[in-house]
Amino acid sequence: MYDVIIVGAGASGCFLALTLKYKNPKLKVLLLEKNDKLGKKILITGNGRCNLGNTQSSINNYNSSSNIKRFKNILETNDYDFLNVLFSDDDLENYYYYLNHFGILLKKENSSTRLYPYSNQAVTVCKSFERALLNYGVEVIYSYDVNAIKKENDMFIINNEKKSKMVVIATGGKTYPKTGSTGMGYEILKSFGHSITKLYPSLTSLKTNYKYIKELDGVRANGIVNLSVDGKILESEEGQIQFTKDALSGICVFNLSRNVNKHLNNNKKIKIIINLVPDYSEFELKDYIKKFYDYNLEDTLSCIINNKLAKVISKDLKLNGKRIYDLSNDELIKVCFMLKNMYFDIIGTGDFDTSQVTNGGASLEEFTDNLESKKCKGLYAVGEVLDVDGKCGGYNLSWAFTSAIIACDCINKKTI
Repeated sequence: MYDVIIVGAGASGCFLALTLKYKNPKLKVLLLEKNDKLGKKILITGNGRCNLGNTQSSINNYNSSSNIKRFKNILETNDYDFLNVLFSDDDLENYYYYLNHFGILLKKENSSTRLYPYSNQAVTVCKSFERALLNYGVEVIYSYDVNAIKKENDMFIINNEKKSKMVVIATGGKTYPKTGSTGMGYEILKSFGHSITKLYPSLTSLKTNYKYIKELDGVRANGIVNLSVDGKILESEEGQIQFTKDALSGICVFNLSRNVNKHLNNNKKIKIIINLVPDYSEFELKDYIKKFYDYNLEDTLSCIINNKLAKVISKDLKLNGKRIYDLSNDELIKVCFMLKNMYFDIIGTGDFDTSQVTNGGASLEEFTDNLESKKCKGLYAVGEVLDVDGKCGGYNLSWAFTSAIIACDCINKKTI
């Protein structure tokens, strides 16, 4: 008989197992993992560098169908600063402390708010978790598929063999299924009566039917990216846009992708509008372009933006081959307007195989403020399986670690 069984040895599962044992070494904790090793998804986060957190904390970096602002306010009344600084009875400042204690030294990237392991390698995080789990005496079983969980007489039984007083679902979402994120946790929670919101791929590319998109394949350009829904700008991001043969990509695009599928399902018209030259006004651009009166338009624009973009804009406006002195005033205005407002109709997003996180999950409304199920006492959920997802920049791992600490504190109070 175990005190706690945790299903899933990803970021939230490993962190929860370690914090439980750190705070109460007498606890008997079992960690179950369907893969042959822990943290497969951790290994690919941050392009293999593992963005562990962000020093900039704001509720606006998170998304949920539940009332996440209410959840934030309740946490703060319990001395939790949502998703960043955590105060415990031991006066430990935050989850960064725990990571350091478990062998993961952090650093802040220059001129950034993002936090990474000092080694700049995600494998360091996984190896540190492995060593710490062994050191703290957490039992781990790999290549173990959880097929069924039931509760009988205040005891949870997994696959009719593993027994525990409490169970925590830390299985992640549906993205990158090759890493083990198959959505199995949703089925477990549904078996206990929990509602799962509609699931969408998030932090992903945005597909477009722009007629010249193939000609932009491989182009990278910096700018301001706006998400337009039915003609209204809802969100903006600044950064590098990456063009593929059928889609827009890059961190700024990923951050705007989170609710695109919801809008498309509601028959909304979605556009991405890019300001390719945010440092100059249309008037300044027009004045600059006119100076090169004997250049053709494509060559002139190539002095300002990527050559492929210059060629496509010239073609799109049907002005390719024209010299600047041949352009009318209206045509010059159209050129400058497009440099500031190049738009792409969006027809879809990347799928779960290529997206970073899952938008949606188990409703927060059906869990207590300590992330214990309101449907079944002793059942908890942490991390991505819950209906909380964040932007790029370490916010999703912040949620994984923070939710683990929230559950840990509640579980420890029940076992003292």
